Amino acid sequence: MSGEFLGFDHIDCRVRSLPAVEAFYDDLMPELGLSEKRYAYVDPDGEWHDEFESYNTVEYYEPEHPTKPRRFFGVIENPLHRLNDTRIAFRVRVADLTSLQSLLKRLGAQNIEVSEDSTYRALFFEDPLGTRLEFIGRE
Repeated sequence: MSGEFLGFDHIDCRVRSLPAVEAFYDDLMPELGLSEKRYAYVDPDGEWHDEFESYNTVEYYEPEHPTKPRRFFGVIENPLHRLNDTRIAFRVRVADLTSLQSLLKRLGAQNIEVSEDSTYRALFFEDPLGTRLEFIGRE
C-alpha cells in the first residue's frame, strides 16, 4: 500500500453518560477545528439516524472544505460501556501544547501528564468519565 496518509475520517468515542461529558467536548472540540455540532441517534444495531425523537450521540464536525474530506468526532452514549486501554491521540502543533494544557485544566480534565523529551512532546489526559486522550505535538 502506498500513498499519502489523509488523517482520520471519524472517531466514535463511547461513554457511559453523554450528559456527563458533553460540556467538556463542547469546549474542547472547537480548539481542534471541529466546530460544527449536531445530534444523532445510534440504535442498538449500530445504525446512525440523524432525525430521531431522542438522541444519544453528539457529533463534532470539521467545517466543509473544498479540497479535503470532512472529519468528525462522535461521542456516543452507551450505559454499558467499559473503559479500556485505548487512547485517542490528536496531532497538534508543538507551540499549542501549553495553551491546550491550560484549557484542559479549566475544563476539568483528569490525570493531565506532560511528556517532553527530544523526540516526543505530548499531553496525556482523561475526559470527566476517564476516556484516555492525548495531544501529540508535531511540526
